[in-house]
Amino acid sequence: MKKSKKPFRIKTPEQEARAISQREENERAKAEGRPLPYPNPWDVWDPTKLDPAEATPEKIAERYREFCKLCPPRKRKEHFL
Repeated sequence: MKKSKKPFRIKTPEQEARAISQREENERAKAEGRPLPYPNPWDVWDPTKLDPAEATPEKIAERYREFCKLCPPRKRKEHFL
């Protein structure tokens, strides 16, 4: 008989609690208009990021075109019958 495995977790409970508290602090800072105490490091690398509050279909399409310049999509496989 197999032993039951522990459920897979990406973060430990301590890491998850820390992440939740950092998100809450970021939300408070954003609501108060202060800089984020825990900014997302990926925001530096992705200049095409768009705030959901100001996202219009035109802006989303523009940002997608900019993103494709940075990370072009892979070529599609051609199938022949």
